[in-house]
Amino acid sequence: MRYHTLISFLALNLFVFVTNAQNKDSLLCSNWFNSNLSNIDSNGFEFKKTYSVSPSIWAVDSFPENVVFNAQLSYINSQDTSQSYSIRIGKGGQLYSFRGIFGESVPPQWRPINWVQPSYGGGTSYAPWVDEVWQMVAVDGALNNTPDSSYFIHQAGVYLKTPSQNKPFYSPLIASYYDSTNMSFTTVNWGQQAHTEDLLNINHKSHLLYYTTYTNKGAGIIQVDNMIYNFGNDNISFLNMPWGGVRNSNLDHFFISTPTNNYNLTTGLYGQTPVVQTVNTGGWVAWSSDSTGNSPALAMAHPKTTNTNNNVFRYGDAGNLSATWNNRDYHVFEMIRFPSNGQLGFGRSMSFRYFYVLGANVDSCKNSIVNYDLINNCLDTAYTPMKYDVDSIYYLFESNNQLISATPNNYQLGEQFKTKPYLNSYPVFILRSADSIDYISSDPYYLSQMAYDGETTGLKLLGFRDSPTSMMITYDTVCSGIEYLFPDGTQIALYSDTSYVVYDLSINGEDSLTYNNIRVVNIDNSVYNSGDTLYTDFTVADAFQWLDCDNEYEPIQGATNATYLPVISGIYALELTENGCVDTSACLTVMMTNIIENTFTTDFNIYPNPTDGVFFVEFNSSIENVRLKIMDASGMLLESKKHKNVDFIKYKLNQPAGIYWIELTDGKDQRTLLRLIKQ
Repeated sequence: MRYHTLISFLALNLFVFVTNAQNKDSLLCSNWFNSNLSNIDSNGFEFKKTYSVSPSIWAVDSFPENVVFNAQLSYINSQDTSQSYSIRIGKGGQLYSFRGIFGESVPPQWRPINWVQPSYGGGTSYAPWVDEVWQMVAVDGALNNTPDSSYFIHQAGVYLKTPSQNKPFYSPLIASYYDSTNMSFTTVNWGQQAHTEDLLNINHKSHLLYYTTYTNKGAGIIQVDNMIYNFGNDNISFLNMPWGGVRNSNLDHFFISTPTNNYNLTTGLYGQTPVVQTVNTGGWVAWSSDSTGNSPALAMAHPKTTNTNNNVFRYGDAGNLSATWNNRDYHVFEMIRFPSNGQLGFGRSMSFRYFYVLGANVDSCKNSIVNYDLINNCLDTAYTPMKYDVDSIYYLFESNNQLISATPNNYQLGEQFKTKPYLNSYPVFILRSADSIDYISSDPYYLSQMAYDGETTGLKLLGFRDSPTSMMITYDTVCSGIEYLFPDGTQIALYSDTSYVVYDLSINGEDSLTYNNIRVVNIDNSVYNSGDTLYTDFTVADAFQWLDCDNEYEPIQGATNATYLPVISGIYALELTENGCVDTSACLTVMMTNIIENTFTTDFNIYPNPTDGVFFVEFNSSIENVRLKIMDASGMLLESKKHKNVDFIKYKLNQPAGIYWIELTDGKDQRTLLRLIKQ
């Protein structure tokens, strides 16, 4: 089935005509669910995208921190420094650094040498800020058959567990937006199957999009909004929302709230501690360096109930931290949801909200959680909107040297996309290859089956559509009024720049679009005269040719500029050529005036004009003194001669054919300037 969209633009240049453009990043990164928690304090907040050296110490010895850095949000509370913080967001949308008055809280990323296989391209840095960070992780339990087919889709990125992987690969950032009004930063990432060594033997892919918004609320409160959208066939059955943890060296003690908002100190090794039902808690946990909680603390307020089958968390030290070999310095915290069959299958999404809270001690964190009603402001929902509940965005597409730009506009011109995933929708991306060629496709694996192999060097989100979509962009130029034949057989006379989109719905349900950009050449064939000079304002034409209308439009030799000074009176037209298109003006009559200026009181005549070289000046009475000057068309003096007591002068012009100026003066106030044409 084929159908088309015709978009005609009045602007002279199709690809420049964009005003009041929609804010693409804002639309692509907006949340479905607004928080009822108002901003408490906006003073002391700063957002920056420029990397600066951090005081935190990392065990990632192969790569500097700037390889992961994307953005930093910081807040300084001058009244209560225990509520101040600085968080750093990685390229995968992960929170990889969280500093408070207690120091750095994210684990140092240490790995023992005996965990490293010879095939690991990253050595002991095979997990550079992609594991022990705050992030989302999704699992399809039916496909997670360890040890050789591990199915873990990380928000952060992949492990460096194959020989060719010698640099980090973070889940591609396909959209991001900083909202200065709300003090929030949003990332949208294409999540990655983390276990790259298994991908060599199995065909696990990822079709998950991870949305994360970090919002400063003030008073030491950070709101985190997460959303997952599945545009693949896998059925997600296990979610970490989030996975993360803290450094024991700075936040050694873990506290779990009770339904009455008391709290209990808990200890143990991860994997050996009990699984906690969140519904049996007060909805928050906290970490502090004091066993009674009476030191600067970091807390998390989270949903107590869930729309999935269950909501639990696991916790504990990552092994015996007192062992001499163990420098992981890691207390694990893992919030888990269990979606039911199909709840997070194709075309479905889930959204969550939790809060980080900082304070002088655990009681201070608890008071903020209770006073600001953070638990009731948390979110856990499996809602996926319908298509018409989602905003639209329209793009005009341009390809320059095989690089594609998509410019949004507010006039509903161009190709329509939805700004956020809706029920059963497909994302559409612009992909850039290693040889700098852009493609448009719904398949993030369009260029390579291994996302991290370097074949795809860029991936940007355009929006969402009903069907998987690929697009080609073509160009052509036609003359105004000419009927143009499009690939689908449609033939239309075009008078302005036009985009014509041809859709080919293939058997497998994929929309294959051809976006035809047609530049229509419109020539302004208006001709004007100023005195005896003819001219056109359409000076951008490729070629000009003046024509003699009295002589069957014969081209005038040498008259090939935008202006023309005729030799004799006549009727003239201009033929203009632009980009292969030719148009001719209407004929314009010119009555030549050879005498340009005259203050002589004595009548005179100059003849013949035009002349073959010899001409005569005849006065009706004798002139005592008269000087005759001859100048070329540019005004340069060629000859000058003085005559006394004459009423007749014969002169021979020894110059090439052309237009000359003759000046007569009497040495007093009388002057004549006239044009003489030598044939």
